Amino acid sequence: MFSRILEHKATLTAAIILFVAVAAGGAYYLLKPQTKQLTLAQAQVMDIQESISADGSVDSDKSVSLSFQKAGIVTAVNAKVGDHAYAGEILAEQDNGQLRASLEGANADVASAEANLAAVQKGATSQTLAVYQQGVSAAASSLATADNDAYLKIQDAILNKITSLYQNGTSPNPTILIPTDSQSTAISLNSLRLDMTSRLAKWNSLLGKGPTSDQTLSEAVSDIAAAKSFMDALASAANRLTPGNSGLTTDAIAGYVSAVNGASTEVNAADSEFSAALQAFKAANDQLAVIQASSTPEAVQVAEAALAKAQANVASLQSQLSDTMLIAPWAGIVASVDPKAGESFPAATPAIDLISAGAYKVDVMIPENEVALIAVNDPADISFDAYGSGLAATGTVSSIDLAPTVTNGASAYKATVYLSGSDPRIRTGMTANVTIHGASVQGAVAVPSSAIITRSDGSYVLAVGADGSYHEQKVQTGISDGDWTQVISGIQAGQAVAAFGGQQ
Repeated sequence: MFSRILEHKATLTAAIILFVAVAAGGAYYLLKPQTKQLTLAQAQVMDIQESISADGSVDSDKSVSLSFQKAGIVTAVNAKVGDHAYAGEILAEQDNGQLRASLEGANADVASAEANLAAVQKGATSQTLAVYQQGVSAAASSLATADNDAYLKIQDAILNKITSLYQNGTSPNPTILIPTDSQSTAISLNSLRLDMTSRLAKWNSLLGKGPTSDQTLSEAVSDIAAAKSFMDALASAANRLTPGNSGLTTDAIAGYVSAVNGASTEVNAADSEFSAALQAFKAANDQLAVIQASSTPEAVQVAEAALAKAQANVASLQSQLSDTMLIAPWAGIVASVDPKAGESFPAATPAIDLISAGAYKVDVMIPENEVALIAVNDPADISFDAYGSGLAATGTVSSIDLAPTVTNGASAYKATVYLSGSDPRIRTGMTANVTIHGASVQGAVAVPSSAIITRSDGSYVLAVGADGSYHEQKVQTGISDGDWTQVISGIQAGQAVAAFGGQQ
């Protein structure tokens, strides 16, 4: 130790005095085994700022993994990795054509219910009644035409188009000519043919009694249904024919099948036209009935309930439709895309990842003994391992956890630093080196941190007197930047102190 002291700037005399002081117990630290050379340093005036360095990974401010609610065929993928998505953008979609059609009809029902409620609330004026009565009259006229056309079509189908399938078709004893698989089938087909002859005769007699009477409507609906059943039975018998089981030629069989198909087509057309006209007539009557009921409280409640039901149906269909889409909840960048158009994609499986655009953060762990040195809103300098000194960023501490994270018995507190601005070179997952700048003091009196001796009763330095001797001097310390520590009281600027391996 003596050789080291002699090598220093201090004189031999100062070394002897120092040794005596140590022997007297004034400075225990000089007798302690040293690995650093004792040097002299002067208290200096400087600006000091506390700083803490820690590493972390770059993360997005916000991130979300989108998945379909149900399994289905993907019909469209509208995003690719790196795309900027706007809030509400449909990034991918499953097959939902039927849902869209249903939703369109449900929206029409809402519009109709809204109009109906408005009409009920307004009440039935003479002009309004006239309009709805005219609608009923027009619907009745259309129904009469459809009733007559249905009769003519079914009459033609049964009396003309399938006449080749029967012998004595219009007589009380019609006989099916095509071979059948059983006698009971033949009897049934003969009975159905006779029943249709009777029905057509009665139907014709009712045509002049008005198309909207209950009897007329009931008979027409029943006759059309009977005609369809008859055609279905004939088609079943004709389609089972083969040259082997019937003895008929292929051409003969084709002729029978063609006749039945032509008759069936005409009967089905009659059914469609009459059903549409009947539905329109009923709707016109229902609307007139509502208007005639005026705006009674009961009528208003019924109309309101109908509107609420229609709106609920729309909401349900919209929710189901939304479940077939991946929609960006906020503006961001597409980070990953898994589904492909045309493939079946399972439910509840991450399909598209979205991260916030340009808003990045870094979470760093601050040791327990350093967390008091930083605060929310402290500035930070950030560098990235991927770019070395080629890219630097700044940030701000946004939060510091109140509860510690304990790892292997050591406590640390998570601090979140948000990066300022944006740079396209920065990506999530990059290693970031963060230096957080805490409190600062300008024009502080400071000594090397290695000159500070900390004991249970306070902090001390080994100050050098005018005669070159060392003595303990109690000091009050302030902030430290690691290398230098502020001295609030105890020594003056320019005063020499012993630094245990510190700066000169």
